[in-house]
Amino acid sequence: MDAGKSDPIAALGEFFALPAADPVTWRPIASLCGDQAAVHEYTMRTRAATASGFGIDEADVPVKAAASSVHLSITARLVSPVVGAAVCLGTVPLLTLDSLFWQSDSSHRPTLGTAGAESVTETDPHRAAAVITGSLIGNVLSLLNDTMRLAESLSPQVMWGNIASAANGAVTVLAQSRPDARARGRALIDALIATEPLCATADFAGGRFRRRNCCLFYQVPGGGYCSDCVLVDSVPGGVTG
Repeated sequence: MDAGKSDPIAALGEFFALPAADPVTWRPIASLCGDQAAVHEYTMRTRAATASGFGIDEADVPVKAAASSVHLSITARLVSPVVGAAVCLGTVPLLTLDSLFWQSDSSHRPTLGTAGAESVTETDPHRAAAVITGSLIGNVLSLLNDTMRLAESLSPQVMWGNIASAANGAVTVLAQSRPDARARGRALIDALIATEPLCATADFAGGRFRRRNCCLFYQVPGGGYCSDCVLVDSVPGGVTG
């Protein structure tokens, strides 16, 4: 799972690579995903960074929108390598509270890494979805969801939707360099959004992946709407961001 030359998933690009973590010097992921103070600090950092990027006052960036951005960032960083491996290698890395670590720095995104993660061979998309749900989603991201809900009052529907969106985004990026993986990736996403707890978080409408909820980024002045947002069809001209 690290970014070394021997990692075939890392070869797909930085989007799919998780660095190797040293458990001696890195912190267990539970001290991030399970710590309200830690996720609040990153929410405030993201709020400040978003305001700076859009040239607006920090007070104009809703806290929940910043919290959702943090949640989506962490989620995408963890989901993407798992989806990439499942689609391209037929294996599912078991990213859990025991095999994930993080480091803090001055940025608004924590550095994430892995050590000692085992993998399960699984080529069937429904069984692969079940493994992903039982490990990363059920073990790590559900903890992050609970903590974000308590720390920032972020809606569970928003967070489950973020996870579904991150998984689909990984397939979208993967298909740019591996068009042959698009069909397998689509089958995996179909299976994930048919499995609890992602059931009913999204669907494919007219061949387009669409969330049934929103990540809240549209609330940031100038933020616009994501291409998979449930609100896009209700916006004149289908504005996206």
